[in-house]
Amino acid sequence: MTTLERTLAKALTEIVIRLDLSDDDAIAESSMQLLEPVITLLQELSAQDRQALADLINQFAHQETDPERHLTAWEAPETVSLLA
Repeated sequence: MTTLERTLAKALTEIVIRLDLSDDDAIAESSMQLLEPVITLLQELSAQDRQALADLINQFAHQETDPERHLTAWEAPETVSLLA
């Protein structure tokens, strides 16, 4: 993976974590609406590319030291429908 690909995967992971862990009801309610266009784009990737992205996100999950962020990052590939 290139630096650009890793950075974009890390940014996506961070967005999913922050939306999922948000205490703000307004953000929680609209988080899936925000992610829907991203999910649609990700579904257009080949199965191999979706798996590669899921693997990168899982690498970031392993680096998380906060247990709640770790679990949310670990669930991120499923949240954005990479694993179908």
